Amino acid sequence: MNEKIIEEIRRKDKEVLKRLKEWAESILEKAEKEKDLYIELPTRTLSNVIWDEEKGVILMGEKLSRRYFLNIAHAKRFLQTVWVASRIKELVEEGITSSLRDLYYTVKFTIPGTRENLVDEQRESDKAIEDLETMLNVIREEFHIMSQGGKGHLAGPIEIEERVPSPDGKHRVTEVDGTMLGMGGWAIPPIVEPERVHIKKVEAEFVLVIEKFASWVRFHEDRFWDEYNAIIITGGGQADRATRRLVHRLHYEFKLPVYVLTDADPAGWYIYSVYKQGSINLSYLSPQLATPAARFLGLTISDYHEFKFPPTVKIKLKEWDIKRVNELKNYPWFKKKEWQREFELLEKEQFKMEIEAAASKHWRFISKDYVPAKLEAKAFLP
Repeated sequence: MNEKIIEEIRRKDKEVLKRLKEWAESILEKAEKEKDLYIELPTRTLSNVIWDEEKGVILMGEKLSRRYFLNIAHAKRFLQTVWVASRIKELVEEGITSSLRDLYYTVKFTIPGTRENLVDEQRESDKAIEDLETMLNVIREEFHIMSQGGKGHLAGPIEIEERVPSPDGKHRVTEVDGTMLGMGGWAIPPIVEPERVHIKKVEAEFVLVIEKFASWVRFHEDRFWDEYNAIIITGGGQADRATRRLVHRLHYEFKLPVYVLTDADPAGWYIYSVYKQGSINLSYLSPQLATPAARFLGLTISDYHEFKFPPTVKIKLKEWDIKRVNELKNYPWFKKKEWQREFELLEKEQFKMEIEAAASKHWRFISKDYVPAKLEAKAFLP
């Protein structure tokens, strides 16, 4: 079994190395044939972000830009991208994983013959990685690069094989039973690609995504996942890439409906939209991260009246909330009448609510009453 796992990982690594090599060869070919050496890459600006209504996701458009080696405004970015590619090649060849911060320090040096550093800030090396993601159509996790760590947690009727790299190249396999976990559940690792995280078995009927870890613990302690045959996941606020990717995989690979529970405020509603439509900053990754079929389960301002919450749960809106809700109102993916009604209600009543407000009714109201009632009534927002 372990040999099959190793072979699968090697196959993916060979594919990534092949793309890196072909890209490098194309640069050399241009250098030999043309005086003006350049690399061509998709334009990662707001003007090249499109809303694909048919697919229900935010996507990167088709505009391309060129970065010229002999252009003083482009030369450093050109060199950064090429140098970062060489470091990525080393990572993949050695079969090891690096953080964004690690990689930054490997390319932070003074360019020989100058007083100029190749990079001064991590955002420069991060952007170079994004350049390569978009040009090669390879996500950074396939480059063996992760952020500082995963934020997500999971529990429920699911069996997972997590494949952990080992110095001997053989990889250690850890078995995870989502129904036999402690208070913290399974910590979703920073890389959840199929080569690293193999989902062996799923018996759940749906996925419930909960904005906050503390609220997720309430559902886990109450064994919501057992009573309602669900996988419960939290991204610990604004979800990292790995959590969004895993939700995406559970929906597309196992056809599981996805429901999202957040605070009743502009920040929570935006978190929902990131799970569903993707984000503007990572529009080029929406096909791998977004889950357009996701539905919003709550909270809403309407719920305050429907579930007769006490007035003490109201939190007065701040100037930022008003500004943010006006932005959300104009996003094309929030144009549906149900959402416009909630935005108008928020502005009219001038308050917001947190998930934790449900405890004002009783400790288990959120997991035993509120969510079950919403599920039974199919009271979801699009």
